[in-house]
Amino acid sequence: MLENYKIINEEIINKKLDKYLADKSKCEMWSFGNNILYKMCEDNPKHNEFSKIAGKLWIIGRSYAAAIERRKANRKVASEEFFREIVIKGMLKNGKELDSKIERIQKYLCINKDNIDDILKTHKYLTNIFESFTKLEKRSLSSKYLHFHCPKAFFIYDSRANKNILKLVKKLHGNKPDKDYDEEYQDFCYRALLLKNYIETKTDKKITPRDIDNILVFTNLDN
Repeated sequence: MLENYKIINEEIINKKLDKYLADKSKCEMWSFGNNILYKMCEDNPKHNEFSKIAGKLWIIGRSYAAAIERRKANRKVASEEFFREIVIKGMLKNGKELDSKIERIQKYLCINKDNIDDILKTHKYLTNIFESFTKLEKRSLSSKYLHFHCPKAFFIYDSRANKNILKLVKKLHGNKPDKDYDEEYQDFCYRALLLKNYIETKTDKKITPRDIDNILVFTNLDN
């Protein structure tokens, strides 16, 4: 709930935002590669073909330091066999429902307070699937994988982005845990959405999840 959060460091936000908007190229050194990933998922959005699921998970996971092969479960199984027999077959089994969720969210023009519930539930759904393969909370991989399928809707979560957003947005009250959400990703998204709304109000510019990621990760928040 957004009312449980507030911006706490407008000075740092404004300083880093000005720097980002003045020279976005420094924050977008990976734009060519990212556009390849966006195009890959745009052209192959479904989860009903073995090789396409394998390619998307392999390329996104490895590119974003969140490989599905890192696991606690099935560690005696060779990585190739684990990927083929457990991960891809498991994704195929859940593909129809995952595709239905992604198709619905792809219709959203942005992330906002009206649709964030649906977005968080879809992230939790995929996180649960990944956890069933690995016995690890793959919230970062889930956010990145879903982001490339729905770039307007999913914020990119990782430890760096989370560390930096804690310097900008404060949690005022505790939220009652919701079993339909990943609690840590929920907290991150509420902070990120408040930051997005603040920046849009200040600049009168549309801010995307990619903008938020660039500001949090590629803009030094310590000076």
